[in-house]
Amino acid sequence: MSPQRRILLVDMDAFFASIEQAHHPHLKGQPVIVCGDPSRRGVVTAASYEARPTGVKAGMPLQEARRLCPGAHYVEGDPEKYVAISLALLNLYLGVTPDVEPFSVDEAFLALQGRHGTREASLAIAADLKRRIAERFGLTASIGIGPNKLIAKMAAGLEKPDGLTDLDEEGFRRAFWPREAQSMWGVGPQLAIRLQTLGIATVGDLARAPAEALQAAFGIIGPQLREAAWGHDDTPLVPYHEGVEAKSMGHEVTLPEDCDDPVFLEGTLLRLSDQVGRRLRTEGYRGRTVAVKLRDRRFTTRIRQRALPEFTADHRPIFDTARALWREHWNGEALRLLGVTVSSLARAGTCDQTELFAPDARAERLRDALDRVRDRLGEASLVPAGTLTHRRRLGHVPFGPVSGQRSPERT
Repeated sequence: MSPQRRILLVDMDAFFASIEQAHHPHLKGQPVIVCGDPSRRGVVTAASYEARPTGVKAGMPLQEARRLCPGAHYVEGDPEKYVAISLALLNLYLGVTPDVEPFSVDEAFLALQGRHGTREASLAIAADLKRRIAERFGLTASIGIGPNKLIAKMAAGLEKPDGLTDLDEEGFRRAFWPREAQSMWGVGPQLAIRLQTLGIATVGDLARAPAEALQAAFGIIGPQLREAAWGHDDTPLVPYHEGVEAKSMGHEVTLPEDCDDPVFLEGTLLRLSDQVGRRLRTEGYRGRTVAVKLRDRRFTTRIRQRALPEFTADHRPIFDTARALWREHWNGEALRLLGVTVSSLARAGTCDQTELFAPDARAERLRDALDRVRDRLGEASLVPAGTLTHRRRLGHVPFGPVSGQRSPERT
């Protein structure tokens, strides 16, 4: 990559929790844990830096978080607020450069070119961006700078919170080669264990490992991991204005209590499948691969997937496949969480259109009509009939109002 081009990764610090602290002054300097409804069972969505020394982290059960940090403030998350601030931040970044790629709700890559792409200029721009974020939003960001997305991403995590780190490839190797292999972007716990069986404990070990041995063990991803350990990355930055295509769409839910009732679980799968199909149609996608996620009381998670014969955005084949996967891989043990995801996505106008010309054209027209009703009256206006028997028990999956309620539940 040209020395006149630098990549920035802007990573907002404890984004959700920091927003709550900024909007509620009495929470500043206090341990804050963002979650779903604090009165119900669930997991930690985000923890402020004041809460993290106790061991609380995202994804932890609330019960465990309360044990570790009993004095924390538990705040129900507000996704609409977080997304609105995320979009405002993107507009701020676009004032710096048109080459902005959102990476998540709290992260974005920026490309600086020409005279702005020198090391000195990029550091000055990053420092000014941090100042503007603090002044406008009352939030801090950690920014990593590098010659590619990989190094920028990993540099951003070195000095959190409120950090600013610039690394070239040599600096990357000095910083990360002594670290555990799992510190590499994209290397999770299971992959790290597999690497250890090959005698690879650190990022430096991974960089020096024979490419042939890595390919034999991991396939094409093996040599790619080795290149990444050297700081090499040619992943393109896709600017925000060009759009970023979705790779998958899914919904998952933590059940109100561990459950081994097959009727209840099947109803939950049906509602989740309906939500996924609805989202696919709304955003103009079709998908060919259905995955079901099962998590038991011991937090053992299994994800199983199956390809469909054709692209679809209809909840019925999604549910049929999810139900079949669940039945095949559920051992009868009580489950804590269920999820349904559709991947291998393509835009509705570019993928296989056999679904549109299926013999059951009346069902297709009915589905479109029901979507229009939902567009007008809201998601709660229509739900799959198969979920009505357990509608009250399935309140953990948003349905809208049930008897005695005046307003729809938040979806």
